[in-house]
Amino acid sequence: MEIVARTIGNAAGLWLATRILSGLSVPEGAGAGPMWLNLAVLGLVLALVNSLVKPVAKVLTFPLYIITFGLFALVVNGAMLLLAGWLTNRIGALGAGGSVPLGLEVSTFGAAVVGSIIISVISSIIAAMLVDRDD
Repeated sequence: MEIVARTIGNAAGLWLATRILSGLSVPEGAGAGPMWLNLAVLGLVLALVNSLVKPVAKVLTFPLYIITFGLFALVVNGAMLLLAGWLTNRIGALGAGGSVPLGLEVSTFGAAVVGSIIISVISSIIAAMLVDRDD
């Protein structure tokens, strides 16, 4: 259930980040449906990247985390957003005949870092509301 909550949170965060920042954009489809499908796929890819690749990146860059008192996490989060955008650009399109364009265009690394902050905040809020913790 947590991956579903993270996907929904990431999709909502991506939507907000693309609306606020000029450096992030998603291809606009014929309507709201294709755009939200694109955001859902982007959210799933970002959740998978954060679950699979980010722990390895954190281990490899652990000394930089120590030296920068954890601020290097912003760089890693921006890199994960760039990676998710790159991966979805390689997928191409979904649907019959590729009717739903996929992808995330990130113009600068700074936009990726600021976008990752927005996405993280929104995703955390939504995941906290959706995931029932019985600890």
